[in-house]
Formats: sequence, C-alpha cells, structure tokens
Amino acid sequence: MNVTDMLDQAREMPYGAAQIALLEQAIAHADAQRLADEAFEARILATTGYIYGGEPARSFVTFSWCLTEFDHDPVRYGRWTHHLLWSFKAMVNAMTKFPEIPLARTTDVLDDMERRWRAGGHSPHAVYMQRHLVARHVGDVGAAQEWFERWSTAPRDDLSDCIGCDPTGKAYWLASRGRDEEAIALAEPVLAGRLSCTEQPHSIHTALLLPYLRTGRTEAARDAHRRAYRAHRTRLADLADIAEHVRFCALTGNDALGLEIVERHLDWLDRSPTPWATMTFAASAALVLRRLDSRGLTVGGRPAGAVADELATRALDLAARFDARNGTGTHTARTRETLATTPIGASFSLAAPGSRRAAPAPSDTHTDSGTAQGSEQSPVWTGPAAPVPDTAGPDELLDLAENAFRSRREPDAFAAWEAFDDRYAGDQLTELQRARRLDGLGTRAAHDDDHAAAEAAWLEAAALYAAAGDEVRRQVARGRLGMGLLRQGRPDEGRALIEESTDYLVTHGAPGQLARAHLRLAYAQATTGRVAESVATSRLAEEHAAAAEDPSVLGQILALRAQALGRLGEIEEAAAAAAESRERARAGGPPDERAHACLLHGVTLRQLGQADEALAAFDEALALPCAAELRQLVARQRAGLLANSSRAAEAITPLAEEIAALTAAGDRDTVPHTQHELAIAYLNAGRPLDAAEVAEEALAAFEAAGDEQALAVRDLLVAVYQELAEHESMLTQLTALAAAIAALDDPAALGRVTERLAEALDKLDRDATAATSFAEAAAAYTTAGRPIDALRARRRHTTSLLWAGQPDQAVAALAEADVAAAALPAEPHAVWERSMLDYDAARLLDRTGRSGEAIPRAERAVAGFRELGAGAQAGFAGLLHGELLRAAGRHEAAEGVLSGALALVPDDEEALRGQLEGALSAVRDDRF
Repeated sequence: MNVTDMLDQAREMPYGAAQIALLEQAIAHADAQRLADEAFEARILATTGYIYGGEPARSFVTFSWCLTEFDHDPVRYGRWTHHLLWSFKAMVNAMTKFPEIPLARTTDVLDDMERRWRAGGHSPHAVYMQRHLVARHVGDVGAAQEWFERWSTAPRDDLSDCIGCDPTGKAYWLASRGRDEEAIALAEPVLAGRLSCTEQPHSIHTALLLPYLRTGRTEAARDAHRRAYRAHRTRLADLADIAEHVRFCALTGNDALGLEIVERHLDWLDRSPTPWATMTFAASAALVLRRLDSRGLTVGGRPAGAVADELATRALDLAARFDARNGTGTHTARTRETLATTPIGASFSLAAPGSRRAAPAPSDTHTDSGTAQGSEQSPVWTGPAAPVPDTAGPDELLDLAENAFRSRREPDAFAAWEAFDDRYAGDQLTELQRARRLDGLGTRAAHDDDHAAAEAAWLEAAALYAAAGDEVRRQVARGRLGMGLLRQGRPDEGRALIEESTDYLVTHGAPGQLARAHLRLAYAQATTGRVAESVATSRLAEEHAAAAEDPSVLGQILALRAQALGRLGEIEEAAAAAAESRERARAGGPPDERAHACLLHGVTLRQLGQADEALAAFDEALALPCAAELRQLVARQRAGLLANSSRAAEAITPLAEEIAALTAAGDRDTVPHTQHELAIAYLNAGRPLDAAEVAEEALAAFEAAGDEQALAVRDLLVAVYQELAEHESMLTQLTALAAAIAALDDPAALGRVTERLAEALDKLDRDATAATSFAEAAAAYTTAGRPIDALRARRRHTTSLLWAGQPDQAVAALAEADVAAAALPAEPHAVWERSMLDYDAARLLDRTGRSGEAIPRAERAVAGFRELGAGAQAGFAGLLHGELLRAAGRHEAAEGVLSGALALVPDDEEALRGQLEGALSAVRDDRF
C-alpha cells in the first residue's frame, strides 16, 4: 500500500487508535520517501486524528510541524490554509487542559491565531470564542463575559464552529451563570435541524443536562442524557463529557447507573486524553462512589469508599496544579463543589422500562398482562362443586369422582373423593376400592404438581389393581404414571410405560380408554421428538373418542395435534386443528381448556400472518377466568403480536412487567427473549433509545449463552442504530452479522448482509470501503447461484470505485460486470439490472472521458426501462442520453431523445419533468 492509499483509507476510518496507527505509518513512509506534499497531508490528518482519537498532546507536534512548513512555503501548501487555521482553535482549547503548559504559551498561540485571522480578512468570531474559553478556564468571570458578548455579536464565517458547536459553548457559559432558560432557548432550536458534526448532537445534549434538570424538564433531561451518553461512551476523547453524565446520575438519584458508567470507564484514566479530563472524571466518579459506600459495594475488589477517596485526592491534586498554573483557585473550588454535589429534586429513573437496570417490581395486575411461557396445569372449573348425594355408596362415589375428572370437572371430582374419605376411610375396603382411591390420590397429586406423591400413589394403585385382577385399570394407572414420569423429566421411562399400557388397552380397553391411551402416547411421542408419529397417533385417539362419544377429550387431542403440526412446520393444518379445538372448547370445556385452545389458535394465526384474527383469539382467552400462568402466556403472545404492529405502544407495559417478573424469579434464560420483543415494540412505537438499551442487553445475554438468537437481535439493532443515526454502531453490527453468517455457510444470506453493509458505507461516503464490500457481496451471490443479485452488487462496486477516485479500477470492474450481464436471461429482473448497469456505465464512461462509448449505453438504458414500462427510470436515462448528445454537438438528436423521454414520464414526476423541459429548452436555444 503506497502513502496515497494509506491516506485514502485513513479518511474512511473512524477516529481512534487504528486510524492513528495508519496515519503514523503514512507519515513514516512519506518522510522516508521524501514526499513533501504527502508528509504535510498526513500530519494535517493526524492532527485531527489525535484530537478526536483521544491523544491531543501528540497533535501539538504535528500541528507545529505543519505550521512551520506552511509559513516556509505558503504557496505550495495553500490548499491546506483553511484546515490549518481551523486547527488553531483545537490547539488553544487543548493547551488549557495541560497544567504543564504555561498559560503565557497558550496566550501566545491565541495572539498568533488572531494575527493570522486579521491577515486573512476573517471574522474575529472564532478568536473571540477562544479568548472567552481561556478566560472562563482561569476563572476570570468579567473577562469571560466580555469576550462572550463580543463572540455573540461578531459575524459568523467559515472558520466559526458549526451551528451545533457554537451554541453548545454558549449554553455552557449561560448555564454556569445560572441562566438556564437562556441556555435552553439558545441551544434547543439547533436540535431541530440536521447536525453532521463529529461532536454533535451529543455535545449540545450534554450542555443542556443541568439546565433541563434545574428547570424541571425531567423528561428532556432524561432524553438528553441517554442520547448523549450513547455517543460519548465509545470515545476516549470524550472522557470529560462522560464525567458530566456521571455527575448527572448523582444529581438525579441514579447512583447504580452512575456506578455502571464509572466501572465501564475507570480504566480510561490510565490513558486519559488530558489531565483536565482526568480531574473531571475522577471528581465525578468519587462523588458517585462515596454515595454508594454505605451499601458495602466494591469496585475492582476494593471498597467503594476507598476508591472514592483516591479519586478525590487525584482530582484535587490536579485542580491545584491547574490553579498554580493559572494563578487562581477556580479549579479547586469547582472540584470541591462537584464532590459535595447533592441530588436536585425528586429522583427519577434514567433506564428504559424492561432493561436490567430498571427491573421494577411487577404491578398488581401483572397476571393480566404477563408473558410467561407454558402451562401444564389441568383445566379448572370456577364456581362451587356440585352437591355429593348423601346416600351414595363407596363404589358410587368413586364412579362420580372418576366420571367428573374425565369430564374436566375437577371440583366435582375432588368433592366426591373427599366425601369417600369422610364416609368410608375407616371401613373395610376391597382391594379394588383401595386401588381406585389411590388412583384418585395420584391424579390429585399430579394436579397439584406433587409428582413424587403422584408416582407413589400410582405405583401402589397398580399393585392393588393387579391383586384385584383388574388388568385394564392397572394399565390405565401405569399410563398415568408414564405421564407423570414425562413431566418429571424422565422421558424414556415414561414413554416405555405408556407404550406398554397402550398396547394392552388396544386389545382389551373400551373406546374411551383407548382415546385417552392414544392421547397419552401422542403426548409421549411429541415430548421425545417423535413428532410425526405423534400426529398419526392423535388421529387414532380422535377416532376412538368419536366411537366412545366422548367430546371431553377431543379438544385435548386436537390441541396436541395442532402443537405437533406446528413443530413440523405444517402451519395451515395446525391452525385448522387449533380452530376445531377452540370451537369444541367453546361448547362446554373448562376455562383453562378454552383459553389454551384460543392461545394455540392465536399462535398459528399469527404465524400465518393473520394478525387481527390472532389478536381476537388472544383477547378471547384473556376474557376467561383461567389460571394465572396461562394468562401470562397468552398476554405474552398478544404483546409480541402487538410489538410488530402499529399498536406497538400497547405491548410495552405488559412486556416490561413480564421482564420485571422474570428477573425477580431469576429466570435469566427467558428475559432476553422477552427483551427482544420489547425492543421491537419500542422501535415500532417510535422509541428507538429505549429499543437500543433493551436490545443491547438482550444481545449481551444471547452472546454469553452462545444463542443464535443473537443474529436476530443484531439485525434489529441495525434498524435501531439507523433510526438513531449511530452510524459507527450500525456498521459494527452489520460487520458482526456478516462474520456470523459467513460461519453458517449460507452464501445467499451472506450476500444480503454484506450488500447492506456496503450500502451503509456508501451513504457515509466511505466509497473505497463500500466498493470492497459490494465486491464481496457479488462473490457471495455468485456462490449462491443468484446471478441477478450478483450483477446488482457488481454494478454498485463499479460506481463506488468511481466515487472513491479510482476511475481505472472502475472501468475494469465495469468490463467484468458487462460479462456477467450478458449471461443473464431475458426476464424482467434481469432486464432491470442490465438497464441500471447501462445507465451507471454511461455516467462512468462520460466522467472518464469516453463519451463516445457512454452515448450508446445511455440509449440502451432508455430502451430497457421502456420495455419494462418504468417511465420515471426511462426519463432519467433519457435525460442523461440527451445531455450526452448535446455535449457531443448532436442537438437535433438530443431534442428528439429528450422529447421522447418527456412523453414517458408520469405526470406526478414533476421534478423530473421540469429537468427534462429545462434540458429541452437549452438544446433548442443551442440550435436556434
């Protein structure tokens, strides 16, 4: 890589250690090869790189070198004049932050800056700003106010700070004088505009933290903190700004969040950008740690109080050095003020609901809107049990209980068993009666989730059935025991018992017993991964239930089949089974069975994209007096559905409450899944900051667990970061997505995500890097056998090379793309991509001085778009074709092309029609 390539690459890199290393390498190569222009340019770029990369002390050397060389030969380096003058501001500002640099030296540089401004005829606006900052730094309030007024009234010019940074500096001063309303009025309107500066909008948000807080604008303060800190947290150069956010946490009672920020950045003190940043951060960190010392917390294995004392001492020592240099006591006083800070007003949370830091206790209505998963509880009837006949004998009571339980009337069954115990427990019972009662005890214990008691009861019942010679009842009891073993996590034992029981009952059981035996077998098969067998077995169960005229079991059979079909991906069949189960449950099933059927139907409808119908099913379930755990599961599904809809705001509270409940219960595995859904809801509800916070926590959890769900969360975060304009974070996620997908051997998916990465780079004007990514996307699409997608990526690779200033490479890439295009079939998508290639080729060839080749390419583009009926695209291509003809002196042909293009453009494309009409007018003026 030559020096020019190094510099081109460095320009497209984010500020930081990697860019600095590359620029220093470029400086070394340029010096070694005596490339004077490149050496100057490398140092100019390095000066900015050091400042924003968190190493401003090193910028003094490169700036001084450039200034000396410029003064020696201002003509040669004239194109860098503006850049060099702009850097003066950063030099003055940085020099104040190193107590070892004499104040007189800073004043000399400031005087030199003013001299150069006057010599160049520039407005003193930027000079007055720097004089104000120096006066403010030393604590000369009168001088600072005087320079502030001059700064505020001087005209702006191209050496003034941007429209975001200029009011930011003024807002800090106004806030320091207690003029909060003025600070807000000055700075807040700027946020409504578009800010593209490296330091904005996070710097202006940070400046407004205290004014917002002190004027009672808590929501604005909360939003400003969260937006600004997200940008500052990755930038070493912003350590002093991060200190402002630590202090803000203390002011608002968010000590836990303050501790988290301190712990995240404490080791940055070892590579702090300036002593000023060290002093500021150490003081704010000491403030938070002192407030937490009484709770017995530790930082790095040491008591928080001990660390706080060390940091406070460090801050005060540095303050004393600044004061000694400046001849004032300003910084010692300010540092002591920070250390003594107390909260302002009532505390309020800075965390997003549903994040780990928020984790509020669930509300009293949690069970109405929770989202926990799964319930194996048996359905229950509400209301009192039916009266038990006073004259019923033991066998009659056992019959009543067993029939009631089969019909899903649990209260009636329990009442009959209790009456049996009250009336006959002391009597001499037959072995069969004792076995039947023990069977009932096992059923009740299983209902109450006492699996050990249920297992013991069923084992004893089976033995007594054998002694009584009732093998059918014994096998039924063994089948129930198998179900209990399945629910205890003993699948092989459970399925074996159920299979043996079912084999016997096939020959000796009644239809009703066979229906339930096959239901148990289908459940066992589904539980042990034999899902297809489960579906077939459930059909046998349904046949036996129909033969027995036993509707009470049909709903369960259909529900189980719906779940199994869903696992097999046969969603339409699953939905049909769930719908029938729901209808049968409506006819007389207990509330839990009806709610469960609604849940299953809703889930399958959701998978089919029938959101309204799914929502109606969930609402029907929630209207029933069903068990709390089941209600939570239904509400979770409902919230997940709403999260992806225009009603996403309705999903936020139930999902946040569910996360709080799961956190309180220690269910760390489910929390990130729910956070993922909540992040989707936040994004769709227009709350991207909350979405980012919650999704980042979910991603960390999934990555720690090695869960592939991390891919989906990364994909979501790309959209979130795009909404927040956090471009570097978006690129980081896309890069990580590409790396993860590359390991999955899915070239089509790799092509898609790499193309998305390239498009993001293209929008940020990182054209050389974008070109590389487009080439990688094209290669992945080719491997995947997707030639049309590959051509699109090749075309974008070509144009990115052109914008990157590599015209020869762009022409070579165009030749490769043309070869790929020629192999495509004559189908619409291929015609579209070939036409797009022709259009971009015409622009590229014209820019590289090959207008003769460009004209036929533009003509082909018009023809291709016209063939597809794409009027607007044909119009753009026609406009290019006409302009190329006009530039070649072929005015008559140009007029014909432009007139034809205008006829193709739809009436609602007013801007394009205006361009074509303007081009036509120009051609006619040329002709006549």
